[in-house]
Amino acid sequence: MTIFKKIWTLPNFLSLLRLILAPLIGHLLYWNYSKYAIIVIMIAYFTDAIDGTIARKLNQQSELGKVLDPLADKVMYAFIALALLFKGELPLWFVIMYVVRDLLLLLGGLVITRKVKSVPQSDLLGKVTAAVIALSLFGLIFKVQIINPYFLVLGLILSYFSAFNYYKKNLKVYNKS
Repeated sequence: MTIFKKIWTLPNFLSLLRLILAPLIGHLLYWNYSKYAIIVIMIAYFTDAIDGTIARKLNQQSELGKVLDPLADKVMYAFIALALLFKGELPLWFVIMYVVRDLLLLLGGLVITRKVKSVPQSDLLGKVTAAVIALSLFGLIFKVQIINPYFLVLGLILSYFSAFNYYKKNLKVYNKS
């Protein structure tokens, strides 16, 4: 298989599409086109749900895909959070703490990847954390007040626990190599 075929797989294309949709989602949310934003978010979530399955079924898992998939999720959440922040619907402290945590995870992942030549994988705690953060953001988009601010705080607490867990797990991998 040529390098081109390893990079331009359907799962990688779907993750790249999600990455490209992120600024559009932020734009739609900021300018109060929430219905359209929800449609684009649903498309993005559909691509997220199927890209991993397709990668496994077609044996198209790649190191690029292991980077693109979580990166697309983080960028999408960041654009949603920034749009809600600029609209005054999300507190600045949440955005700062969330973005700092994601940047630290990204930098740590790059260090691990350089050292062991393999991309660190997310775990169940990370996926649960992402789901809670997503519920928090969607609660704000749909104006479901009962969800927030509790889910925002819970999401941040979980995100720092998952970051610590990620750090601890990958420190072992780093030290072994």
